[in-house]
Amino acid sequence: MAQDPVEVVLKEIDKEMDNFIDRVFELSQRTLIDEGKIDTGTMLKTANVNRKFLEKEIVYPALYSDVIEYGRNPGTMPPPMALNKWVRRKLNVSNETEIRNISFAIATAIKNRGIEPLQFLRNSIDKARGEFNL
Repeated sequence: MAQDPVEVVLKEIDKEMDNFIDRVFELSQRTLIDEGKIDTGTMLKTANVNRKFLEKEIVYPALYSDVIEYGRNPGTMPPPMALNKWVRRKLNVSNETEIRNISFAIATAIKNRGIEPLQFLRNSIDKARGEFNL
């Protein structure tokens, strides 16, 4: 029995969608590494591609992934406690009072200046489109 031509075409489209999403994912991971956004590796380790037939979705579940993609406008302060582990690890500070003070100062600076967007996904999509001639 011959295969339905529509099904053959749809399967081929799905395969190409997989190729495209895999390339976008690869480029986005490479951008995070190249831009030094891999402090603990959480974004890299938790990211994945959800695949359904003719539906593909890249997921970065880390709580701060949206801030890295879209940035943060000045005017709102992140919770200073969210920065404590980073201060301890990256700045090698062990005194808890000093950690809280530094975290508060960083959170205040973010409130005043914001955070520039990296657009690691948007730029990866655009680059992959060029590679796939889309």
